[in-house]
Amino acid sequence: MVDTVEASHADRFTRTWDNPPGLKGFFTQVNHKSVGIRYMLTAFVLFLVGGVEALVMRVQLARPESDVLDPQSYNELFTMHGTTMMFLFAIPFLEGLATYLLPLHLGARDMPFPRYNVFNYWCYLFGGLILYSSFLVAMVPDAGWYAYVPLSGPDFAGKAMDFWLFGLTLAELAAVGAAIEISVAVLKMRAPGMTLNRMPIFAWAMLAVAFLIIVAFIPLIVASVLLELDRVVGSAFFDPVRGGDPLLWQHLFWIFGHPEVYVMFLPGSAIVSHVIPVYCRRPLVAYPLVVLAIVVTAVMSLGLWVHHMYTVGLPPLTLSFFTAASMTITLASGLQVFAWIATLLAGRPRFSVPMLYSLGFLVTFVAGGITGVMVASVPFDGQVHDTYFVVAHFHYVVLGGMLFPVFAGLYHWWPKITGRLLDDRLGHVSFWLVFVGFHVTFFPMHLTGLWGMPRRVYTYERELGIGTVNLISTVGAFVLASGVVVLTVAFAWSLVRGRRAPADPWRGDTLEWATASPPPPENFPDIPVVTSRQPNWDSPPPDELHAPVRQAFLRRPADFRASPLTTALWAEPEGAARLATSTGWPLVPAVGLAVIAVGMLVQWWPVPALGIAVVLAGLVGWALRNEAEHTDQQAVPLTGQFPFEAPGSRSITWWGAAGAAMVGVVAVVTLAFSALYLQVNAVAWPGDGRLDRPLSALGVTVALVLATAATRWGARRRRTDGPGPGDPHERSAHVTAALVALAAGTVALAVTLAIWFGSDIRPVRHAYDSIAVTLLGAQTLIVLVGVASSAVALLGRWRHVRDSRPANLLQGAALIWGAALFTWLVTWATTDLLPVLVG
Repeated sequence: MVDTVEASHADRFTRTWDNPPGLKGFFTQVNHKSVGIRYMLTAFVLFLVGGVEALVMRVQLARPESDVLDPQSYNELFTMHGTTMMFLFAIPFLEGLATYLLPLHLGARDMPFPRYNVFNYWCYLFGGLILYSSFLVAMVPDAGWYAYVPLSGPDFAGKAMDFWLFGLTLAELAAVGAAIEISVAVLKMRAPGMTLNRMPIFAWAMLAVAFLIIVAFIPLIVASVLLELDRVVGSAFFDPVRGGDPLLWQHLFWIFGHPEVYVMFLPGSAIVSHVIPVYCRRPLVAYPLVVLAIVVTAVMSLGLWVHHMYTVGLPPLTLSFFTAASMTITLASGLQVFAWIATLLAGRPRFSVPMLYSLGFLVTFVAGGITGVMVASVPFDGQVHDTYFVVAHFHYVVLGGMLFPVFAGLYHWWPKITGRLLDDRLGHVSFWLVFVGFHVTFFPMHLTGLWGMPRRVYTYERELGIGTVNLISTVGAFVLASGVVVLTVAFAWSLVRGRRAPADPWRGDTLEWATASPPPPENFPDIPVVTSRQPNWDSPPPDELHAPVRQAFLRRPADFRASPLTTALWAEPEGAARLATSTGWPLVPAVGLAVIAVGMLVQWWPVPALGIAVVLAGLVGWALRNEAEHTDQQAVPLTGQFPFEAPGSRSITWWGAAGAAMVGVVAVVTLAFSALYLQVNAVAWPGDGRLDRPLSALGVTVALVLATAATRWGARRRRTDGPGPGDPHERSAHVTAALVALAAGTVALAVTLAIWFGSDIRPVRHAYDSIAVTLLGAQTLIVLVGVASSAVALLGRWRHVRDSRPANLLQGAALIWGAALFTWLVTWATTDLLPVLVG
């Protein structure tokens, strides 16, 4: 009888985690492995497309004064190649790899917000489709992947640039969303016992990357919005005649652009830090120093953006600071290099395909680092800045620092992902073709740059005498491409005819090798407990440590999806998270955003209006589905150590809301930085505070303070004696808090709009007006998010009789309202205080 009950329990557990099959499953699956594979597959296809674009350009440059491409076609391919590789391949592929691997690395069953995870993928896919649809209508972007103003502005770039801006913005929104997912997963969903000093290097790298994406990618989204406003509305952000400055674009772009180099490098270096120990049979040497190097690199990378702007005429003192920072950051990278070399020397290396790609990365990245130190010097950079020397350095660091580790990681984790082994012979052939082809392609570019070949040109004069060297680079490009083709064939052959892989073919040291290949939908029927940095190499934990976890999670719960939550520092059990099931609702708002973008492109305003309606309908349906799944009967505590819906930072709701709040704060601070920069550099700036509505501004402040205080008060009102029906007094408190926040938010919204439309500000008149209108628009959106979060809390109170779920929703709303209050104070100071103080 007991066996029958256990079998029934196990069957229910399996059915709960199974993904829907067929076409319905394709549109409704939210499991992290499905989403990660889609990210990687889409990004790899776009990588191949970008590679073909590069080959066509290399054919054009193989001989001087060639006419394979005309200047316009070359500029289009150049723009799309760079955009594809930087925005549509590198970051999405790495985030897809993290989406697949991190729960397995961390001992979790899924990402924290599975539906938001798949929503981010759809946004990325639609962004790429919008960008590449420009080929169908012969409006291909041609202003370069960096889109420098004024070349990308309304005077020099046509409709094609709008495809670039809308497609890129959708893709970047997906990247920011994935960063929130990654950061919450790493901080809250580690297996019990996986303290920070036992966390895999890849998890450390992705945590640093998530931080960089949130802080550095938002400025690019803001810059894209400002440029689109200049192009469509006629605002003055980049028009020096009206108080703008074209260099503002470069500052915002490279605030994003230089950290992005490390967003690609850090995961690549982390892959190498996993591959080398496994194939050396030796733990990574100097683990603490490698972690320190990752953290230092991430923080310092935010202060290097002027490295790309040495020749624009900045003050010498500024250049000296950024020169020192650019050279100092190489010390952190050097720490990792020495750790890898020490691990190789201390172990017994086996030169497998992943090891070969890792060693290829080591050689290539060191070479790129040397030229990086060279271009960090202002005098040297002044000589080579706009030459092919920088093109060579850039590819050595970005392509060499990311592509080689990615291929190493694919060969290493392919058996885990697919359950099949790759052909080693094809792997060795692909490595040598890629390695030789890469260096034959890009090393000669150092010489062509030193000999005077400018970058970003479609041809060059025969008198330069560099035709032969360019021909060698072109031949190398085709050799490199052949290596990628062989690797692609190896992947396809493995899927069709590859040998079945055991669970742990390489004797790996991390948790993903402790489960089946490919992993089951739930990853771990029995949640692991970690006691070391190499949990798969060391003895299992004592029973007294594992028993409480096994009791709570061994094929449990059977009727809904759940994974444990642990403390951010010491990974001590402190709760459990209910994880979302498959649904098609995340697709709906993503489609709505794509419809808005298409409507803006065709400038037929009923289409964006339809898109807004689709977005709202999707979000409402999504919220209703979420609350319907958090039924009172299912939200029961597993054990005393793993309660659901724990208060405060013990809940993933708190962390998700904190991530959303941080996005809004960074966006408004970026706008404030832009206003200050323009004011300092403008010939004339209004000094009288054009908004000049102190009573209205004070009213907004009071309303936002009230909304914040109400939701914080409501979040504290919860029963602590179990998941059953709540106290009527607490229920009334939650309803009151949500209604007060809704009313206060509505007042704040109305007064903000009154300031916006009642003040004498016209964005076409001056950059001040443009900034003021944009800040008020951003504040309106943030307040709308606060209103929506309060409405969701009210919905949660209506749907549930217990207190914990509505209280958690209110604490998330409190974070959003707190961010709205902060951004309003920044907005008020920027529009009314700074013009007086700085002017």
